[in-house]
Amino acid sequence: MSAEYPEKEAFFNSRIKEDACQRLTYAELDAWSDSLAASFAEWSPKGKPVVVYGHKSPLMLVCFIAAAKAGLTYAPVDIAYPSDRVNDILDQIGHPLVITLSDDEFPGDASLADSVVGDAVVREAALAGRSWDSSRWIADETPFYLLFTSGSTGRPKGVQMPSRCVDAFMDYFRALFPERPDGVSFNRVPYTFDVSLFDIIAGLASGYTLFSLESEDEQSMRATFGALAASDLTTWISTPSFIEMCLVDPSFDQDLLPRLDNVILCGEVFRNATALKIIERFPEARVLNTYGPTETQAVTDIVVDESLAREVNPLPVGYLSDGVRALIRDPETGEELPCGEVGEIYLAGNTVSAGYYGRPDLTEAVFSEREGSDGAVTRCYKTGDKGYLDADGRLFCLGRLDFQVKLNGFRVELADVEQALVRIPEVAEAVVLPADRDGKVTHLVAHVRLAEPGMTADFARARAIKAALKELVPDYMVPKKIVFHEEFALNVNGKIDRKALA
Repeated sequence: MSAEYPEKEAFFNSRIKEDACQRLTYAELDAWSDSLAASFAEWSPKGKPVVVYGHKSPLMLVCFIAAAKAGLTYAPVDIAYPSDRVNDILDQIGHPLVITLSDDEFPGDASLADSVVGDAVVREAALAGRSWDSSRWIADETPFYLLFTSGSTGRPKGVQMPSRCVDAFMDYFRALFPERPDGVSFNRVPYTFDVSLFDIIAGLASGYTLFSLESEDEQSMRATFGALAASDLTTWISTPSFIEMCLVDPSFDQDLLPRLDNVILCGEVFRNATALKIIERFPEARVLNTYGPTETQAVTDIVVDESLAREVNPLPVGYLSDGVRALIRDPETGEELPCGEVGEIYLAGNTVSAGYYGRPDLTEAVFSEREGSDGAVTRCYKTGDKGYLDADGRLFCLGRLDFQVKLNGFRVELADVEQALVRIPEVAEAVVLPADRDGKVTHLVAHVRLAEPGMTADFARARAIKAALKELVPDYMVPKKIVFHEEFALNVNGKIDRKALA
């Protein structure tokens, strides 16, 4: 790509007009990462991932590619992480090379690192013009990246994705980026969240320019929309929650983003009402729903048109990619269930992770080997997601199995209550959480965003919503309390922050 479009931008962010250092061409990405790979090979302890600390700077991309060229795994750590989490990651890896690209001081304990190298030294090494032998690039079973995600205890666990899995993911998801020499993709998601890999892997492989927002431009929707209007965006990638937040403003439409022709959503449940709003606001865009845990990367996709959004509720997460198969098993017995029956989703195939870094106990609990009908053995991941396959081969994901509570002797799926709430015309979005006392669930609390900003949010509205909900679910599933919100806070990954609501 650097030879074909040497001056084409690989990356720029919303500070580009103020700071020329916030852009990067494909030629620079190639040359700088070659030179930096030579330095990484000297600086990094053998066999250890390279920790890259920062947010949305072009040097982060250079570091990721440099690590891969040096045959090393990269592990991104975002500036939003508290110091305890940063130290936990360093401790689990065990004295790695740390690259810090933040304007502020590195918050981690330097004694947990082999060495900590700052922005100025990294930039100098990238611009040194050193050559590098492509025979040493990462390949096969060596993890391409290591993403740390919270487990049930809240402690980060590192998901290792072998290079061969990344190759399979790239081959599959490049097809979701329309071929166009002037493509610009929305690189909004932090690099610590797997949705960002749509851009890093498929977007760059397709020759797209990645556009990201500076943190100050995310502080207000006015600043966000101003930056988006100047972006020339053609492909949008985010969680459904982030685009829903944008859709609250009526000016978020095709006039704001006239070149937008591709919307890819992943990471959360995609609501029918949201799909219909996107289709109405962006009539020129193709809308895609996708699905895949961090441990497998995204493995499904489906085009959501008006017909599908009106006729099928909830929306399917899509058809499975080549090389991946979904199995639906009974959560109690492990027995494989037939088409149409709801159970736990297992995913087997060529994009399943090698497991958790340094945690064989956690790896053995959810990863296994599966022999197919052709005798080939593939990795299989027990997702913890609830869903089913329909007769057309479409996968439906109905939420997390661990979002189940026991209330007055009844088992209640919180996702079922949420899905019923958003079927009520007044409700745009809903999150249902359990309230407990001394470890026992006493009642449910529904956090609700109303469909129209001008709607009154009072006791009478809450009572009307409860009355409408009783027509859809049994009485024991109706929340005792309804809390109204103008908008939901999002966590660093762009998902609704359930912990903050709780």
